[in-house]
Order: sequence, then C-alpha cells, then structure tokens
Amino acid sequence: MSHATAVLVFRILAGCSYLVMLTSPSLNIYRVYKAKSVGVQSIFPLVSLLANSHIWMMYGYLAKIYFPVFSCFLVGDFAAAIYLAIYYRYSNNRGYVVRSIATTVVIIAILSAYAIVGGLGYTNQSRHGASTVLGFFADIASLCLYCAPMEKLFQVLKHKSAVFINLPMVLAGYANNIIWLTYGSLIQNWFMISINIFFFSMSTFTLVLYHIYDPKTHPLKDGWDTNNSEEDDVQLQIAVDPSDADKGKMNFNLPSPQYEAMRSPIAPARID
Repeated sequence: MSHATAVLVFRILAGCSYLVMLTSPSLNIYRVYKAKSVGVQSIFPLVSLLANSHIWMMYGYLAKIYFPVFSCFLVGDFAAAIYLAIYYRYSNNRGYVVRSIATTVVIIAILSAYAIVGGLGYTNQSRHGASTVLGFFADIASLCLYCAPMEKLFQVLKHKSAVFINLPMVLAGYANNIIWLTYGSLIQNWFMISINIFFFSMSTFTLVLYHIYDPKTHPLKDGWDTNNSEEDDVQLQIAVDPSDADKGKMNFNLPSPQYEAMRSPIAPARID
C-alpha cells in the first residue's frame, strides 16, 4: 500500500470513527428527553463538545485539512448545539445553563475572530502560523472534553470495582484514538499525534484498571454510596429534662439586700 493510499484510507476511517463517537451523548440526551428532566447529567461534557468541535473545525479550515477535520467537526458543531438545546429545554437550572453556554460561546467567538483576522493576514502571521496557534487551543479543548469522564477512574480506585467504567465506550474510544494517531502520523501532524498519544495512554490505563477490578470478581459492596465517616454517623444530642433541672436547684430564700437601721449596743454600767 502506497503512502497516498494509506492516507486516504485512514482519512476516511478517522472521519467515520469521529462521527460514530459524536453520537455517544445521544443516549443520555434521549433519556433526558424521555424523562423531561436532566437528572444528574452534567452540562460540562456538552459545552466541551461544542468548544472542541468548533476549534478543531477552525483549525481544519486554516490548516486546509477539509476532510476529515473541517467537515466532520463542523457536523460536531451542529450536534453539540442540538444536544445543548434539549438540555436547556429540560433543565431546572436554566440560569446556570445559560451562563455555561455563554462562557463557552464567548471563548469560541474570540478564537473565531482570531482565526478570521489571522487567516486574512492582519496579525502579521501566515495562515500556517495562525493554524498553529489554534492547534494548541484545539488540544486544550480536547483535554477538557475527554478528561471529563476520567472522574470515574477515581471512583474505581476508591471502591475497588470497575463497575463505573463503560467498557464498550472505552473500547470505541480506544479504536478511535488508534485511527487518529495513525492518521496524524501519516500526515505528520503533531497536534493530532500528541493529543492522541495521551488519550491512547489513558484508555490503556482504563482497560488495565478494568482487568484488575473486573466487576464480575470485584462487585460493589453494600452501602458504597453512603458516607461512613464518623463525623457524619455520630450525632450528639443533648436533652435537658426540666424536672431534673429543677431538682438540681438549691432553694436559698435569701432576703433582698436592703438598708435596715440597727440599734446601738447597750453600754455596760459603770460603778464609780
């Protein structure tokens, strides 16, 4: 297989794998839609998806990687907007949702303005120079997106059970990282290579944890979701019985202090 053919094959595979991964939040969003409530679903992965998709889309445009980077991440932009619209519709804390979305939109608006101005050469940079700057921000956005679920690893280490790990999603992400790492290596794009090496390492670590704390051999213990700290379990209650309090009192009927006239002592009789 020639180098050009390999690039074409992995370009198609990278685009398809990203579109598949893009549908991963759809199950949770569908549950939100059916329940008419967001429940415990966090908005952070959704705004991270919006930022990640938009920044990589701009990077793909400036770097002239129209497929799969620009086109596929443009689809991710629209998908994230749909997810956020449904989340907002059924959220009980819309003020927080609006602030989260507004913060993300401001950040990507600033970077979009930079991409446009830099791409047109008004920042005294070449198009390649502007794309390099955006590449760093794209990697940061990817870290925010893919590190959000890593909180589950702390739960695994804490409870000694891998029941918190979604194995199919980890395997899908593992395959996605391998494809993008290979594609980045073929086109010698270090932004793709570096970030996917990190994700590949994290996916490998997650799979090792799953093997060590396999849910079949390490199920969750009863009461794992309760707080067993002594501070929370011990409750100090002091009850005072009024009758007991009265018994402890000593009844001293002392007269109120007041002025009383006192007679002078009788002088002893003198015998002359």
